[in-house]
Amino acid sequence: MALFDIDHPWVFTFGILGNVVSILLFLAPVPTFRKIYEAKSTMGFDSLPYATALMSSMLWLYYAMLTPNAVLIITINVFGALAHAGKILGAMNVGLLFLIFAVTFFVFEGQTRAKVVGWLPNVGGFCLSMIQMLVYVIYRNKTPLKMDMEKKINLVNVKVVGTPEIRDTAAREITVEPRHIQVPVPLVVSAAS
Repeated sequence: MALFDIDHPWVFTFGILGNVVSILLFLAPVPTFRKIYEAKSTMGFDSLPYATALMSSMLWLYYAMLTPNAVLIITINVFGALAHAGKILGAMNVGLLFLIFAVTFFVFEGQTRAKVVGWLPNVGGFCLSMIQMLVYVIYRNKTPLKMDMEKKINLVNVKVVGTPEIRDTAAREITVEPRHIQVPVPLVVSAAS
């Protein structure tokens, strides 16, 4: 078997090291998943990075099926697909993977198909990274919207003078500095029928 070829021990060694690092990368979002599960809410986390990682793993699996002696690629991406799969996410991923499988299977042949499928995760990741950088460049110095400023206007100042202090000794005069507390008061607008 070419995987355990004595002539190329460094290839095998670095392949195993790459798999170990990849497993650690796939396990990196586990604390986030635990927080989401315990809170029973997404807490503002975006699902796109996890969907992208799952899709990338599935594409690498497809590439490994087309390439001979790709056992290391298969093992790590099976782990990655299982780590990122969910019910809904898995259903969407299977549909997209089937579309990619069908297009590449019927349009390309042999080694060309393997090269195209090998490039898909890289090109997809590059495009998504460039979109993220473009959005950052556009919105990095953005001023708050007028709506955000209006939300701050709807604050009411409440003065808290203090609470009485009870002691075992005789009563004495206490001077308390007033504090200002801002309490948001929602504006209720009713539609006239």
